Amino acid sequence: MSRRIVLSVIVLALAALSPLDSASADTKPGAKTWTVLIKGFKFVPERLEVEAGDTVIWKNEDIVPHTATAKKLFDSKKLDQGQSWSYVAKQKGSHPYICLYHPTMTGELVVK
Repeated sequence: MSRRIVLSVIVLALAALSPLDSASADTKPGAKTWTVLIKGFKFVPERLEVEAGDTVIWKNEDIVPHTATAKKLFDSKKLDQGQSWSYVAKQKGSHPYICLYHPTMTGELVVK
């Protein structure tokens, strides 16, 4: 095998091991990604504190559909089992949210 091919294989292997930069126009450098699980008819964690610019992902692990909906701020729409939805937190403050299908399911997103 030529030296050039070996180097190409090494470069490709290292690229596969390196995390991709997931920053987009909506996120700030150094922003974090957080996950809220929807399971057992609860948001886990129920209260999450993040920095402005961080991304929050809601992932439905229940067998029934749910939403993550904060009045006039965000709405995941219907999330079936295994589906997820993400939101870039921009507006600072405390933002309560619910599942529109199961209003007793509540959560709070605090953006600093």
